[in-house]
Amino acid sequence: MAASGNGFSKADQLDSSSCSPSPPSDCAFSSSQSSCTSNALDPRPYISSPLENGNMKHHLKGDVGVNAINGQMEATKVESQSWVGIYESFLMKNASQIASVESTLQHLTYLFPAKFKDAEIASEVVYSALGILGLYHDTILARALSSCPSSAKYQPSLHARYTRHFTTHSSAYRTIAYVLVVIQKTELLIEIMSRRHAGQRGQRTAILGIEGVKAACRLALLRISGTRTLVTPPIPERDIDPKILDHDDPITLAGAAEEDGDYWLMPRTRQKMPQLKGETDATRFLMKKVLLPDDVAPAPKLIRPLSTVDSRIKEILYILRPVVYALLALLAARLRASKQFKGQYEKIFINWMPWVIGFALEYVCRDGIIDNLSTEGGIRAALTKITGLEKRELEKRSNSMWWWTLRGQFYDSITKPILDKIIKKAENIPLLNLVGLYIADYQYLVETYHFSTSTL
Repeated sequence: MAASGNGFSKADQLDSSSCSPSPPSDCAFSSSQSSCTSNALDPRPYISSPLENGNMKHHLKGDVGVNAINGQMEATKVESQSWVGIYESFLMKNASQIASVESTLQHLTYLFPAKFKDAEIASEVVYSALGILGLYHDTILARALSSCPSSAKYQPSLHARYTRHFTTHSSAYRTIAYVLVVIQKTELLIEIMSRRHAGQRGQRTAILGIEGVKAACRLALLRISGTRTLVTPPIPERDIDPKILDHDDPITLAGAAEEDGDYWLMPRTRQKMPQLKGETDATRFLMKKVLLPDDVAPAPKLIRPLSTVDSRIKEILYILRPVVYALLALLAARLRASKQFKGQYEKIFINWMPWVIGFALEYVCRDGIIDNLSTEGGIRAALTKITGLEKRELEKRSNSMWWWTLRGQFYDSITKPILDKIIKKAENIPLLNLVGLYIADYQYLVETYHFSTSTL
């Protein structure tokens, strides 16, 4: 019993010794130990030692923070781009209604003045916002037109060709020109706000400051353009038919022009020929097929540089004329307030001085283009050499002279009595009395604000 017991215990000891945690004595034990532990999987995850990568925690924390910030910035950028893209795609799908909607909203602002409190501020805010929004729409339409398949048939106007050349080739011209246009669209609003918060003195200061900034911008444009006569406006106008960009109504400019009349189909070539009913239609049709010298001339040559001293002086004085008029109006207001000049002739001189000098400057200096071309052959030869764009600008300057009837002492002495008589006679006539009320509302703007009749 003892032997068997001892033998059993020895066998158990031998069996247990093969897997005992005693230190290894030979290779046989190591192999047996590996055989014992090979089937057991460690449930704990592998964790690297800090000695292997001591800065890993720091790097992980920094990378996660940077990635999170970059992710937020990219998400914000994508979101902003998506909103802009949605608006531009909506604009392109409804391109044919852009001009009509903008025009309708701008004309609705004409119904605001004197109808309710702060109506002039509300109407001018809407008008200025629509003007600036129209500039953004013009850039979208121009960019879409460049990638439009039918853009090859688009023929830009002379003004668009000329201004687009300088806005694309000179970043300084583009920046100054857009700053000038934005000021022109917000100048009346700034004057109204300055009068509301600082009185007439603040209004006159604002007028003089705005006119000074505008004159500085125009002088810079005159320098950048190579001393060429400035055009109005200095940026490209919207001269395209938005229907050309409408996906639902893809009508090209040429196609839209050709579908207006009846056509005769030629039997052999099957070519459409227009049915011309009169001499005017024939002239209009032939002029579309003819290239004029201005159509093939480079954009900078559409307006020649002012080479003579007289023409340059006239152009500079034409640019400075609004500043001179604002300064004289401010001087006349201070002289009237001082009450030092009590004589009738002195009062007449003070009241008429700004209007007479401003009108004379604009009348004399508006035709510097003619002086530049009349060095050889006189004025008749200059009229034959004038380009289409120069003629357009000269006509625009001549037509703007009519605005002097609504300025200064001329308005107070001549125009206002005539308008008052018209309003008084129309106030008892149905429908015409509404026109009289409309004129009376805008008399307040003309009499109160300088920029309501500004043209430059």
